[in-house]
Amino acid sequence: MSKSKEGIPLNPKLGIGLWFLAAVFFVVLFPVIVDVSNTWDIFTIYATISWSFGMPILIMSFIGALRSRNIKISSYSGKIPNLTIFEIPTIGSYNVIPALTRVVNSILLHAPKNLENWRIDIVTEEWAEALNAIKDQFLPEGKVNLVVVPKEYKTITGSINKSRALQYAVEYHAGRGENREDIWFFHLDDDAAVGSDTVAAIAEHIQFKGSKYYIAQGILAFPHQLSRSLIVKFADSMRPSDDLTRFYFFTALLRTPLVGLHGENLLIRSDIESEIGWENGSRQIIDDSCFGLRFSEKYWGKSSFLPAFTYGASPSSVRDMLRQRRRWLVDMTNLGIYGPLPWKYRLMLIYSAMFWSSMITQNIILATLLLQFFHIISFELITPPMGLMWAFTFSFWIWFYWNGLHINTSVSENTMPFWKSALLMIPLFFFVIGPLEAIGGIMGIYAFLRNEKRFEVIQKPL
Repeated sequence: MSKSKEGIPLNPKLGIGLWFLAAVFFVVLFPVIVDVSNTWDIFTIYATISWSFGMPILIMSFIGALRSRNIKISSYSGKIPNLTIFEIPTIGSYNVIPALTRVVNSILLHAPKNLENWRIDIVTEEWAEALNAIKDQFLPEGKVNLVVVPKEYKTITGSINKSRALQYAVEYHAGRGENREDIWFFHLDDDAAVGSDTVAAIAEHIQFKGSKYYIAQGILAFPHQLSRSLIVKFADSMRPSDDLTRFYFFTALLRTPLVGLHGENLLIRSDIESEIGWENGSRQIIDDSCFGLRFSEKYWGKSSFLPAFTYGASPSSVRDMLRQRRRWLVDMTNLGIYGPLPWKYRLMLIYSAMFWSSMITQNIILATLLLQFFHIISFELITPPMGLMWAFTFSFWIWFYWNGLHINTSVSENTMPFWKSALLMIPLFFFVIGPLEAIGGIMGIYAFLRNEKRFEVIQKPL
């Protein structure tokens, strides 16, 4: 596979399929049927309810997978005249400069292929420690513009952190007359690079779908060379799969992002972003998801899918991964409970937070089943309905991570063959990654109950 000078594949392959899910399901179903019991007591009832709780979201994800399995990455070769602004908010610390450089260089390389009129806006704070270094390194490029949020700036609702910075950027662009329907913003994190597929998909959407669909969300991929931790690399296999299942179901099929949006690989028409804004109040929430829910409230049926990747960096360590998952759960729960939106637009986030939190009980049940299988304990737990749900859930998560690993492997500079990675991933998921994700959820619930408001930035120096 040919690569750019940044090491990013120029023609990544999506490669989603369902045959593996069916194969694992039938393999798993046999031992489940052997151990099935018709005994109903407090433990079997609890186990059945616990394993049924996540079925709605798994079914929606499965429908998304069915519909996205033939998606082809954009190869659009035309050029469009619309001004497209790549907006990159950053905390502006010195250790993010290498990742930010990788992102900016990827845009400088690929944007001219499909865009006639474009620039890069780096949004950072006046107090950022690397502000002068960012100015010195990036402003001479000519295509890079620096948007500096003043220390004294306050939004009407007292928005904090990223919401505050993005709201300032909205007002900055409105002051320059850049809040028009022919101008588009492409949002990126400061570690998420673009490829030729990304820019092609941006141009294709603006040219053919821009008048009908006002936002488009793409796929987050995580090349393995951008993380130092094997466990974290494998754990982030879930993220591209999530985009092609659960997120695809809402953003592409329902055309309404009721589970929110990502802050990267996100294309928004400028006048729509200006209208909705980032006034999210003084509580720590998922800014991008709040924007997605507000968009759903105002523009039902107006979202679309962007058939392209961005190439981000996974957390550098397991500790940072746990901090990241903790922050996600806190911010998601805050948005679900306290978000500035009607309840009906927050219900899916509340359910998602509850589903994530319930994963710890499912891991306990898995441990019990394993002990029973090896005759270490004798404990009737599997009822007929639970047996089917457990076999499907077990198979689904293996497929979910297997497929995401396949995607991340396809965009990586790998030395290990995929089949070896896949064999290693399965035990890692059930005995390491799954419990770690559950622990991150527990940490998030604990922080939410304590009403913690600290803002943590996960280090991604690569």
